[in-house]
Amino acid sequence: MEVILILSAVTANGEIIIPAQYPRIFLDKLKTSKKFSCIQCNEQVILKNGLIKIPHFAHIRNISCTTAFSEGESEDHLNGKLHLYEFFQKHSSPVQLEAYLPSLHQRPDLYVQSEPYPFAIEFQCSQIPINAIQQRTEGYIAKQIIPIWILRTPTMSEFPLQEIGTMQLSAYRQQFFYSTPNGKIIITYCPQSKNFHYISNLMHIKANNYIVKVKKLSLEKQSWPFAIIKRNSWEEFQKYFNVYMHHRSKQIDNLFFFNRKGIQSPFLQICYRWRIHPKNLPMFIGIPTKHASIFSEHAVEWQIQFIDYLYKLDLSLQQADTRHCESFLFYRNKLTSKPLAQHIKAVESYLYLLQRCLISSDNVIYTSKINYSSMTQLLYSEFLAN
Repeated sequence: MEVILILSAVTANGEIIIPAQYPRIFLDKLKTSKKFSCIQCNEQVILKNGLIKIPHFAHIRNISCTTAFSEGESEDHLNGKLHLYEFFQKHSSPVQLEAYLPSLHQRPDLYVQSEPYPFAIEFQCSQIPINAIQQRTEGYIAKQIIPIWILRTPTMSEFPLQEIGTMQLSAYRQQFFYSTPNGKIIITYCPQSKNFHYISNLMHIKANNYIVKVKKLSLEKQSWPFAIIKRNSWEEFQKYFNVYMHHRSKQIDNLFFFNRKGIQSPFLQICYRWRIHPKNLPMFIGIPTKHASIFSEHAVEWQIQFIDYLYKLDLSLQQADTRHCESFLFYRNKLTSKPLAQHIKAVESYLYLLQRCLISSDNVIYTSKINYSSMTQLLYSEFLAN
């Protein structure tokens, strides 16, 4: 039988006990004078208050509790839940630790009563299937409960060296985006340091590689509702853009010097046909436009293909429209399983941005003259709108 660890249980007279909040001497007496049951299934649980682990209850997993307890209880998970529970108590928020929600057969780490809607706080320390995260999130929302997922803080080596820098955000981590008035963020928490880390202001480079801003906030200074990270300033965006263009240059070098497809590479074929060295591509090819994260490759690859597609159709930038964005995607025939509509939005955003900062263009599109100052300002506006 698998044993699970829980932080709270109920006595025979209905009193909820959280042993981690009591001195060990008191718990020693409590063990001999009280019996405890699981709040969910009413099965008896055993109080554990050894010297190594945080005081808790041991519970043999049974059918009644299987769906509610979705992961093993590591020391980090137990401590993190307790820290957050005490945090909400400190901020005078009605909160239940490991509350069982019968209508969902789910037991969020913390259930915070709030108006107009309650919150389910999930502190996630171990990796679980993506569909389990999505199902739980959808279940909470269906019951008008706002879910907030907090990840166990990654190792410091995974963060950028400075506040603004690059970071790998796997498909799993991307499930934990939390929407705020200033855009999407990922909140993490470290029980050892008692610090939150906010990962925000994402700019896609390629695959799972992003430029991000990371802010640290101690548990002591955290507020409820949770603090909201500000949008990037123009100066911060310029740092982003410099980092992005540095990676653009590296990507072009990789495509030129280390391309496994060789002459079969669409990128190199286009450069050869245009009779242009890859390093001399105009700066407007390979820029961080809105919705670009729908493409896994760097923007320089799909954007050069789009410009070449219009060139083959003998179209100028002014003449192109949504129809050509859509026909390009079918022509390219490299769609992922993601909705076609999202790809169209990405290509449209790129086209319309170029049209808005265009100085002059003929049918040789890659020689078009672009107002780069306007382009950068428009990219900043789009970045803020993401």
